[in-house]
Amino acid sequence: TDSTKTPEARADAALTLRIQIELARVKPFLDKDGGYKDKKGGYFNPKAGTYTDEDGGVVDNWSGYTYKDGSYKSKLGDFWDAPTKTFKLTTGEVLKSDETTAAEAIKMMRETVAEQGGYDKNFIVTGMIATIKKEHPNTPATTRP
Repeated sequence: TDSTKTPEARADAALTLRIQIELARVKPFLDKDGGYKDKKGGYFNPKAGTYTDEDGGVVDNWSGYTYKDGSYKSKLGDFWDAPTKTFKLTTGEVLKSDETTAAEAIKMMRETVAEQGGYDKNFIVTGMIATIKKEHPNTPATTRP
């Protein structure tokens, strides 16, 4: 390990390496794009950092959920109601914002989550790995040369 790196940088590098090892183990189950369709009909797209469920909703690396109508629920519980263009916050505040697009609302809500340490760049990929291992329990525990 490079002793000039911060402890956080070393930990991040170790986590990245562990994820790469796990991805090598589950590679036979991945499609040509590195994604995985689970047995429920959902799809993990680790390159985009998204999981699309069987209902067409999308989970992201901020642990948020985008509904098919463009609405969004953040990890913190805040909600963007796309059809009515209204924010419904966990504080109880309700803010109508006719000029805000769904993309802008989602971006703002993700930024709030990230500011509070809620962004996990590995959230979707680690969920995909766990799902593959659950759905394919005989996945080798170690790689072989």
